[in-house]
Amino acid sequence: MNQSNILSVKLKLLYVFEFAAMACFYPFLTYYFQNKGFSYTQIGIAMAVYSITGVITQPIWGVITDKYSNKRTSILITMFFSSLIIYLFIFVNGFYFILMSMIILLMFQSSVNPLSDAYSYEIIEHNKDIQYGKVRLMGSVGYAVAALTIAQAVKYTSINSSFVLFSITMLLGAIIVWSIDFKSKSHHSKVDISAIKKLMKDNRFSVFIVSVIIVNIAFGINGSYITVLIQKTGGDVSKLGVLWFVLAISELPTLFLGNKLLNKFGELNLLMIGLAFYVLRYFLDSLSTSYISVIMIQGMQSITYPLFLISSYQYMNKITPERMKSSVMTFFAAACGIGNFIGNIGGGILLEHISIFLLFRIISFICVVCLIIVSILKRINVPIKEEICINI
Repeated sequence: MNQSNILSVKLKLLYVFEFAAMACFYPFLTYYFQNKGFSYTQIGIAMAVYSITGVITQPIWGVITDKYSNKRTSILITMFFSSLIIYLFIFVNGFYFILMSMIILLMFQSSVNPLSDAYSYEIIEHNKDIQYGKVRLMGSVGYAVAALTIAQAVKYTSINSSFVLFSITMLLGAIIVWSIDFKSKSHHSKVDISAIKKLMKDNRFSVFIVSVIIVNIAFGINGSYITVLIQKTGGDVSKLGVLWFVLAISELPTLFLGNKLLNKFGELNLLMIGLAFYVLRYFLDSLSTSYISVIMIQGMQSITYPLFLISSYQYMNKITPERMKSSVMTFFAAACGIGNFIGNIGGGILLEHISIFLLFRIISFICVVCLIIVSILKRINVPIKEEICINI
């Protein structure tokens, strides 16, 4: 097995463990908060804190990493401390103590994924036969299997089992990162403020980031309150595992074909297709009367999220200077966090006054707005010269 194949296998294992850890935590947060007696508004505030912490810490980690050119070390630090801090959730009680524990955890955990993506892209740039989509789909496999398994563990034991497994899988991911033998360029490039300002003035980047924020309002509401939709349509915590399994496993075909789809349709066309299906998906969710139909509708994830992911990453890669790759990955993650923040807190407040079904109609409309913005971006987008197309 040559060096490129070894790197490919290790990156795939990294994503398996990284996303398995995420599946042990995020899908069951709303359920955890409900068990702690939180109201919908409190759940919204807690999930908003989840998002805003990432907004603050992700760019900081990105800039630090770019300045010292050491993505591997940053990933190791964030994964190791995440695996330890998670145990706070087993012992803390009370709204404010739980919020504080979540902030401490997310100071590290929220940057694991964007840093891993930046590190993977750097490796892929030097190993052209590795495709990001095929690496990332292993994350979906890890997420799917873990979500289904953890749901059963939580049903028959307690929510604490998910936190223990989060710690174990995060440590396994750190071990994989430690074993990766890849030496990046040893330059210590500093990202100055003028470079960031120049990027922000680029209409392509600024309009794109606005669209990311808006669509993530919908993502935030869906991610936080689909648990409520499952409960209102007759499901229990074990059905959450099935739902997140379907969500994750359905991504695999599109991620596998990512490079071919990009070459055939282009980034912005793929993004618009994904958004159009998001509009339909959330509207169908709002009409559901059974948790079975809710779970079946999530099969549309095969078209929606993978198209959003691969088109967004490729578009950012094209319009971003080389020295700012890590920073922009974390800025993108922060934009997602801002949208999630608005969606989480807004969704919680709205749920105190409207039904979960009307809430999903609202997020369908939000996706319509985002689709319009991306169509505007397509009009102002200019040909990008001499850009390297990363294999997705």
